[in-house]
Amino acid sequence: MRLSLAAAIAAIALVAAPGSPAQAPSGPLDCADLAGGTAGLPDEVPTEGGGPLPATWAEAPAGLLPDRVYLRTETETFNRLYEFATRNGTIYGRTRDGTEAWRELPLPACFAGQVESISLDDDELVALDRTRRIFTMDNVLKEPLLFNWTRRWGPPVWTGQGYTLPGQVKAWAWSVVSHLEDETWTDPAGNHTQIGGGKVSHIWGLRSGGQRLTFWDPWLPLDESYEMCGPHRGRFRAVNLSASGSTVFVIGRRGDMFTRLYDFDISGHDPLFFTYSYEDQRGAGDGAPIQLPAEAWAEQPKIPGRITSAISIHKTGTATVHRILRVEGARRGKTGYWERDIASPRADGWTFEETGLRLAGRKLRNPRRDTSARGLGRSENHRYRMKGDGITATLRNFNVYCSPAKLRVREEGEVERLILHHVDGLRQEARGPGLDDEPREQTGVIEGPSGTFETATVQATRAEIVLEERGWAFERVRAR
Repeated sequence: MRLSLAAAIAAIALVAAPGSPAQAPSGPLDCADLAGGTAGLPDEVPTEGGGPLPATWAEAPAGLLPDRVYLRTETETFNRLYEFATRNGTIYGRTRDGTEAWRELPLPACFAGQVESISLDDDELVALDRTRRIFTMDNVLKEPLLFNWTRRWGPPVWTGQGYTLPGQVKAWAWSVVSHLEDETWTDPAGNHTQIGGGKVSHIWGLRSGGQRLTFWDPWLPLDESYEMCGPHRGRFRAVNLSASGSTVFVIGRRGDMFTRLYDFDISGHDPLFFTYSYEDQRGAGDGAPIQLPAEAWAEQPKIPGRITSAISIHKTGTATVHRILRVEGARRGKTGYWERDIASPRADGWTFEETGLRLAGRKLRNPRRDTSARGLGRSENHRYRMKGDGITATLRNFNVYCSPAKLRVREEGEVERLILHHVDGLRQEARGPGLDDEPREQTGVIEGPSGTFETATVQATRAEIVLEERGWAFERVRAR
């Protein structure tokens, strides 16, 4: 989707000029005036250093803000050039070197004084106001006078009328992967695929209960229908989430941590604009079909010390390989954060950096052993069965967000054990989350025991799973 830019440029050009620059507004603005802005436009100009915030922007009150931002949270964040914090409904910023004064960003009047939380990645900052409306500031790797805001969100290609993030989200973060900063993805086969000029940008949300990981993409429908399967097939209960460069980081209440590279394009959702393959692509080279299934969750080594629920991830380098994890904590009576690069060997463990700051997160129990399978939530796996002339088949462990499912086929006394891989495809119409009475189409393959792959189109409802190419309809088996 992000590679087809001609249509995106044409659509966004209709609304992109002039946008709302990060300068003091000349008069009251209604949010209808934020239909412009550059967010979503292809950016072909590499960053050459940014610059200090203008001296005409008001300085922050003394003592209001930290000397340094170490963790990317919902109130403080950074990219490689700038750091930002929100207090009392406004946003303050400065260059990352920390030698300048914090200054207040002039905000559009329709949400000035109402900012509740922020998240920054790459060159885009998202702010939620007190009603959870989404506002995006673009060009945050350029000169501050080029910062500009939009309230656009949704199809077609990020030109929609805006969106309000739903409730029941216990943590959220903004993730961006771009061709200027990241250049390519690295898929599970080790091959590289070029990231398109439109980037891939998601809000990741950890839902109440800690099991559900929903993502909202400004190019996709205004709904809650897209999710990623969490660790332990969606049963792990996370207490916090952070995201950067298409890598999601979660932590549980006993200090167990997982990371995963996942976004709409690299993970198989976009067959209209990308080529994917379940066949082994190792050694096929850069530009080969993207390897599926998507990268699995990687469990991170336990931290050998006191930690809290405050976690952070930020990208560094190219090719979606290196990501820096930080977890707030303490060691030997000193406060700070634990850090590691996810690309480092597990044996390297974590290093500790002292900050002397008061701990802000919730203290977690942190036994040294792996406790990630303790206290798992309810499974959403379901079983379906089909009977036909001389053939019976059972589909086990089908979960609309957690692929694969197991397929056992018995025909003429012979039993064949297969695997059904499935993933949501591209859609532009809103629908509900999970399964309901409206068929939900997924694409995938049936994997045979000898490594063969057969195309499979899935139509799934609460009551029935249809595999179109085989003409099979499975009825759900109710649990006793």
